[in-house]
Amino acid sequence: MDDRVKTGIKGLDELIGGGLPRSSSILLSGEAGTGKTIFSLQYIYTGAKDYGESGIYLTFEEKPEELRKEALQFGWDLKKYEKEKKIVILDAASLRVGVPTEESFYVKSDADIRALLSKLYEIAADIDAKRIVIDSIPAFFFSEEPDKMRDDIYMLGRVLAETKATSLLITEIVNSKGYSRFGFEEFIARGVITMHLVEGEKTMPRMAEYKRSIFVRKMRETNHKIKQYPFSITKEGIVVYPQGEIY
Repeated sequence: MDDRVKTGIKGLDELIGGGLPRSSSILLSGEAGTGKTIFSLQYIYTGAKDYGESGIYLTFEEKPEELRKEALQFGWDLKKYEKEKKIVILDAASLRVGVPTEESFYVKSDADIRALLSKLYEIAADIDAKRIVIDSIPAFFFSEEPDKMRDDIYMLGRVLAETKATSLLITEIVNSKGYSRFGFEEFIARGVITMHLVEGEKTMPRMAEYKRSIFVRKMRETNHKIKQYPFSITKEGIVVYPQGEIY
């Protein structure tokens, strides 16, 4: 078995030794609007479509139908692979905010972390999931007590390791500081990829054009450059430019 998992992100795999280390958890972090959800949808969709790898998208913030609509903008028909049980969207968003859901896969708003992770593991075993997305880590925590949060994140890490899937854990960069919201999410990750909005040249006084960049901050078992590379969001998804201008 190849020890690398193709991301499906054009231009990225060549920067990380051919893909993500198989059976690892990777932290995907960035400010709002950098494209983290698009990246993750692309990862799950191309896994099913191009590589025959089943995937789970656990969503705490966006309803599954919103994710399907977002994916269709890029021509990604998630429902097609949901019907084939190649993709499962696990809805932890609807009941969490008190609205009903018609989804086949969901978790109750009053479920505890253990019940949630048990459901995730059950689905992963059922469809032989090779890819998992957790969207997002800040919304995953049911408590904001630091000790409880650390316990929960380590429990998540253990469950993901048991599935042997290659997982993306979405988190946030707040006020351009650090590369995770709470500062300890990265301890269960074998890799950290950050996405940024970079201020470019000012076209008018006090008006700057912002560009996007991606930075592989850490990737175990991988020889990678410590540089930021430009990327764009095209009609077919995210494209990274390894030979492009580095900000």
